Amino acid sequence: MKATKILLLLVAISLTAASAARGGQLTDDEQRALRDAVQARYDVVPLSDGVALRPDVSEHPDFLRVGEVTLLVIKRAGRLGLRVWDNARRERTSFSGRSWFPVDRAWFVEALFEAAPGGRTILIPNQIGDLTEEPLQGRATFTLAGQTASLQAVPSEDGKLWFLFEDATNGETTYPAGRFLVAEPAQAGYTILDFNRAYNPPCAFTPFATCPLPPEGNRLPLWIEAGERYPPG
Repeated sequence: MKATKILLLLVAISLTAASAARGGQLTDDEQRALRDAVQARYDVVPLSDGVALRPDVSEHPDFLRVGEVTLLVIKRAGRLGLRVWDNARRERTSFSGRSWFPVDRAWFVEALFEAAPGGRTILIPNQIGDLTEEPLQGRATFTLAGQTASLQAVPSEDGKLWFLFEDATNGETTYPAGRFLVAEPAQAGYTILDFNRAYNPPCAFTPFATCPLPPEGNRLPLWIEAGERYPPG
């Protein structure tokens, strides 16, 4: 099947699903967009026969926009899927906002950072049951609330230290599957962990996310009552 026909089918499925989620039928604009999908534009390049959309793991992924709907091919554990954003989705327009603990300097700590040897990897699980190998940046060791603890870091998209962690508040006042924290690269063997900046993964806001989850060894035996709370709002 040619690329344009596949795209037409994907757009049809996505627009129909988006419309169903809003409890209605396709609007006139959406029907027109569906009929004209083969002439749709993604980013700035017109679609034509044989065009292959670059998935989210590419350096420059392609986003297909049709009316209020944006589509992106995603790749997980060798499988391809389609991520859909609908700007008119009811949950988006009724969202009450995010909720955070009061900022407290006590959750701002200096951590000794031990870089991992080159080539070391760590297994990261995700929300749909896959395991992927990610580069291990190293381990941050720190003292918090009178206890010594440590977290392993993988690289963030912008080259910083990314900590996927669990703590004792999960399922109580924070998201059950854990939270994320980004820190600056270590300087002279140290980095700063500001748990006031801990934030929820995308799967806290939608059942359709494929979030990475904290790896083995990244559960803190502490109540980290800092950063983003759950549920939101």
